[in-house]
Amino acid sequence: MKLKHLVMALVGLIAFGAGIFLAFTAPTPVEPQSQGYVLDQPRVLPAFELVDEQGDRFTEEDFKGHWSLLYFGFTYCPDICPGSLVVMAQVKQALAGEDGMDDRYYLVSVDPDRDTPERIREYVTYFDPEFLGLTGEFQQLDVITQAAGAVYRVPEMTETEDYLVAHSSTLTLIDPQGRIHAIFTSPFNPEAIASDLQRIQAAW
Repeated sequence: MKLKHLVMALVGLIAFGAGIFLAFTAPTPVEPQSQGYVLDQPRVLPAFELVDEQGDRFTEEDFKGHWSLLYFGFTYCPDICPGSLVVMAQVKQALAGEDGMDDRYYLVSVDPDRDTPERIREYVTYFDPEFLGLTGEFQQLDVITQAAGAVYRVPEMTETEDYLVAHSSTLTLIDPQGRIHAIFTSPFNPEAIASDLQRIQAAW
């Protein structure tokens, strides 16, 4: 089996495992629109320090004051990440013009060795000029990914920079208090997610 097929299979298993984790740990299902969960008790983010697409310091405090939708991936991802960012762009477009909406959309790169702030900035703005990016040291990435129930694995030894990072595929919603409020699992339906975001924010 080719390396790409093996990685894709691993990604599928990780996504499945993340779904099982979510099903047993938090969630009240978001019904009936999308595959996702609204947490009965929003989860406070622990302290972390990353860098944004401008190279500036970014902490858990920077999520406060607005809604944020996060995708954990990497810019060299051949298909899953681009497809997920397209979904985020469609969600953003569906919500455009809605009164009171102050949403922000992030790619959190779990491949900091290759994904510099400059590369992340160029990558995310291809999907939408207002998209944002984050990355940082693995220790700091582990803090936010574990809080969000996301998992990833970077190969320990690579002879070249041509490697793939296995990761789960979820969208994490952070509320204006900086807490994990909901998690959406793949396959993503942009119309359903946009509808869920409207309902969640209207109930806020």
